[in-house]
Amino acid sequence: MDSIKITYKVDGVETTVEGDKNKTLLDTAIENDIDAPYSCKGGACATCIGRLKIGSVELEQNYILTDGEIEEGLIITCQSYPTSNELYLDVDDN
Repeated sequence: MDSIKITYKVDGVETTVEGDKNKTLLDTAIENDIDAPYSCKGGACATCIGRLKIGSVELEQNYILTDGEIEEGLIITCQSYPTSNELYLDVDDN
């Protein structure tokens, strides 16, 4: 496992967990009982949008976000794979 540090901010609560670069940010949140919002898990519904404040990700698919929104740090957590060793994701700030 390629381990990384991921901090999620959901409903004003910050939780830091050990993640894996081979799993999406949403899957890691679910596995760690973090109540991150989602619906379709296919990158089409926009329910899981969050703002990446620290770190970088690779979006596997993107049907929703514009290039400008991505430049501002918005991501779709169900399609985002970490590419840095530390991430801070604020799902309240979208």
